Amino acid sequence: MSMLTELIKDKVGEVLTGEVVIPENLKDKVLGGLSDSIFDSIKDTASQEGGIDQLKALFTGKENVASSPVTALAGDLFSSNVAKKLGLSSSVVDAIVPMIPKVLKMITSGKGVDMGDLLSDVVKDSAADLIKEKAGSLLGGLFKK
Repeated sequence: MSMLTELIKDKVGEVLTGEVVIPENLKDKVLGGLSDSIFDSIKDTASQEGGIDQLKALFTGKENVASSPVTALAGDLFSSNVAKKLGLSSSVVDAIVPMIPKVLKMITSGKGVDMGDLLSDVVKDSAADLIKEKAGSLLGGLFKK
């Protein structure tokens, strides 16, 4: 698990504890899904043209976390992927999504967070996904009848 993934999971737990009532039987899945949504929004942003610059601006405080496209994407990913799969009520989702800027603010303003290490984690993960995708396409093409 990457440093960024660990950091996100820690901050999600800190922010949501006591802030939002999550059904106990779904708590781990909700926390994991929210963490994944935030990480995936960062990873997806990094893979887009100009994405690294956008992340640098976010992580250096030059871009407002609350209005960042990274934050909006994380909310969309959580709502469309995690919340629907888990069957979360709209009131739970409406309580969780506004926590995303708080989590990102804690991550981006964290002292001792090395931007190079964070971006390295994102780029490595994005590269691994791309390699898997390309290898799958290549192997699929080789074994077609």
